[in-house]
Amino acid sequence: MPQTLQIGWIDYGSRDRNKILSILSLLSAPEAVDELGIGVVRDGFADLLFPGTSTIQTRAKYFLLVPYIMMELERENIMNPKVFMDRLSIEEIALISILKKDNAEGVIGGRSGEKLQRKPSSIYWNGINTFGIFQNYSRLSLNGYVRAVCALKREKRLLSASGHIDKGEGTDDADKMYCSASGFWRVPPPPEKWRESVTIELTDEEAGFLRDRIIKSEHSKDSLLAYILRNNLYEVITYDDISIIDKEIELPQDIREDYEMAQRFAEFIYGANIRYNVILSGGQNDEANEEWDIWYDSVTNGFIQNYDIYEAVNRLSISRQNRARLLPFIDKWKKAVLSGDVAIMNNHIIAREIELKGKERAKLNSENTSWQDGVWLGGRRLQYRFRNTRRLIEDICNGLGGDKNV
Repeated sequence: MPQTLQIGWIDYGSRDRNKILSILSLLSAPEAVDELGIGVVRDGFADLLFPGTSTIQTRAKYFLLVPYIMMELERENIMNPKVFMDRLSIEEIALISILKKDNAEGVIGGRSGEKLQRKPSSIYWNGINTFGIFQNYSRLSLNGYVRAVCALKREKRLLSASGHIDKGEGTDDADKMYCSASGFWRVPPPPEKWRESVTIELTDEEAGFLRDRIIKSEHSKDSLLAYILRNNLYEVITYDDISIIDKEIELPQDIREDYEMAQRFAEFIYGANIRYNVILSGGQNDEANEEWDIWYDSVTNGFIQNYDIYEAVNRLSISRQNRARLLPFIDKWKKAVLSGDVAIMNNHIIAREIELKGKERAKLNSENTSWQDGVWLGGRRLQYRFRNTRRLIEDICNGLGGDKNV
């Protein structure tokens, strides 16, 4: 009988727990399972084309909801980071039932409810930073931000006690001074009693703000995502695949070069993923067999021969350690395909999984692994988060007027 992997918690603290939850959440995403160790390239191109996004983001509204909650908490007299994080968690959980009304799609925690582990603040924090919604000159982590807020609160109390802040100042004025001095947020303040009328859809003001941030932020303004929004190319929300983009939209040279390079890598590595599924099924996966024939016929007319195995790793500035693990694999894969010998290709794929996971955990080397009809492991052709980003673009489009923009 196959042994079931059981995951238990060791209480290292919230920071370590959040890291583990982040990994587990990513592994549940369609593109995240990385059987052959190419995730560093996949994620690198995704960050170039669609920065600030992730495979577990659902709706664009959270780019505003998270700041709304945090801005409110900043105005409270919370000086302990743990208390702040606990309050943040409570407010995020409370938001679930509010957003679920009218059977709204994409509500984080819609199924898990109070048991939700990975909160929107964690899921969207990188994007909030990337788009300059949070003015973070030192790239503070979420925990770092909370510690900074609490430290500023404590400092303000000391200044007030020592007479450096006029005791006659009203709380509201003092809080306004604090928020201005901190400069943490670049976001419109939430409407009064916003929870009473909030929905998962962006308002016109929110959609305009988010679009503006993406096309102006230093970390996203030169991306494909920003180009789409800047030029109101909302027809992309109708595209099923990232490969359609350059067939329908004329891209500027710098973006086109990155896009085409990403597409070449996707085409190159897709064969390895197909082959993985052929081996896993013992040749019984008819879909994988058919996909393999199509792929092999399409790339052996010169594409594989001419593919530059260094272009992606050089463009993405991949670390020396990751290069040392990745380049030999893609070099051998290229040579194996050029050899035309399926046995050499299969042995290379099997050896790669063993290298990454070890013999006991490698599925292709395990007698305990049985293939089930319809199962496909390792994801399909790389989409670089396009399908997740498409939902965010659609939300912005709808907020700005919907169908009239498409």
